Amino acid sequence: MNIIVCVKQVPDPTIVKFNIETGTLDNFRYILDPVDEVAVSEAIKIRERDGGKVTVVSLGPPRVEEVLRACLKMGADEAIHICDAAFDDLDVYSTSIVLAKFISTRKYDLILCGRESVDEGTGFLGAGIAEWLNLPLVTAVTRLDIFADTKTARVHRRLKGGDREILECQLPAVFAIETMLRKPVYPQLKTILAGLKKNITRIDAKSLGIDMRSIEPAMAVVGISQPKPRLKKTATIDSKLSAHERMKLLMSGGMQQKGSKTVEKNPEAAAAELIQFLIINGIISKQE
Repeated sequence: MNIIVCVKQVPDPTIVKFNIETGTLDNFRYILDPVDEVAVSEAIKIRERDGGKVTVVSLGPPRVEEVLRACLKMGADEAIHICDAAFDDLDVYSTSIVLAKFISTRKYDLILCGRESVDEGTGFLGAGIAEWLNLPLVTAVTRLDIFADTKTARVHRRLKGGDREILECQLPAVFAIETMLRKPVYPQLKTILAGLKKNITRIDAKSLGIDMRSIEPAMAVVGISQPKPRLKKTATIDSKLSAHERMKLLMSGGMQQKGSKTVEKNPEAAAAELIQFLIINGIISKQE
């Protein structure tokens, strides 16, 4: 199985901060997108079972080679860095075109990517690549079973409300996966050392035959701002209440306990009293 995994370098969401004074993000440290790390891990597991080759590809500035090296140390066979000044400040729409152009020059059975990145979260990349390459697309993948002999895949998808969907599709195909698919692999020392020795191939726009003047971005970032804080609703305690009652309300968060009534009668009398209560409160109408 020839597997291509699209990966992305993103700011570490655990430490990045928003500077209110400058309106910019501070405390940057770039990492491999966690969902892409899962995608690489899944590709490696498929290769170990069915054989083949895992190629990771990323588009971005020179620092992107850090995450590509990390993928090689995980066990990927090849790393491709698409790097060119013409690719600066691309949106996800343009990025999907460039990646699809590269993938079209390779032999592949599977194309994996994260369902959505932790920085932009558009969820468009997988759909864009599938569209430009005219391939089947399955998103929100939580389990992926590959059958190399029949060139098919059985896929479990996450739906809203906790539901799951199971479907089958022909290969090659694009799969946008979820982080719950599997835990990232922890490579052995020999795999890490081998990854340090592997080369990272750099490709520019000329090599791909792409003229960026013919690609118009579909969106642009007009600004970054911190979410407005939401004021918490606070309970107002009636000053006419006694100190004891006010203290009880404060300890309960300002919520007054609803009164209740216990009916201790024989079943017939209890049922009659319950029906009378429902009629009085307009829940049911009295039948003539």
